[in-house]
Amino acid sequence: MALGDSNIIGDVTDTLVKLLADLDVSLVSPAELKGTENYKKINLYLYQVLENAYSKNQPWLTDNSGKKQYPPLSLNLYYLLTPYASDAQSAHEVLSHAMRIFYENSILKGNALDGSLRSIIEQLSLVLCPMKLEELTRIWNALQSPYRLSVCYEVRIVLIESEIVEDYRRVEKKINIYSTK
Repeated sequence: MALGDSNIIGDVTDTLVKLLADLDVSLVSPAELKGTENYKKINLYLYQVLENAYSKNQPWLTDNSGKKQYPPLSLNLYYLLTPYASDAQSAHEVLSHAMRIFYENSILKGNALDGSLRSIIEQLSLVLCPMKLEELTRIWNALQSPYRLSVCYEVRIVLIESEIVEDYRRVEKKINIYSTK
């Protein structure tokens, strides 16, 4: 698969946006959404991408054609979900609606997956991350914005296929090089 053939991380984001289709979804940094409180909006911001430690040491993938492929890069994606509205009650309504949708779709597979995800990934898990206020405050400080009500979600395991492929040959004949004298 060539680099231009897919945008796996973008397809994950598109899948989440498709789930939230009945809401006005923004993908920009929350720091850029100043002055947008005159309507209901939910912001979905990818703030961190980490390698999945449990899937890191997978064996090479082999097939019957005599080729083996380096294992895929396994990632966990972290999204910040932030409501924007003209009043706190409306913001809470938007956030609870989005959280209900993510809860009801915590396992994404088949037609729920967007783009190239269907051919590469069997399923994705969408998990609410239990973050303390201190951790959320650090994220908002990094964005150089005042803290807003927000929750974090982890999407796992996102696989990016490797382009490293090698030929191999199976043992066809045994040669005994030991002799008795």
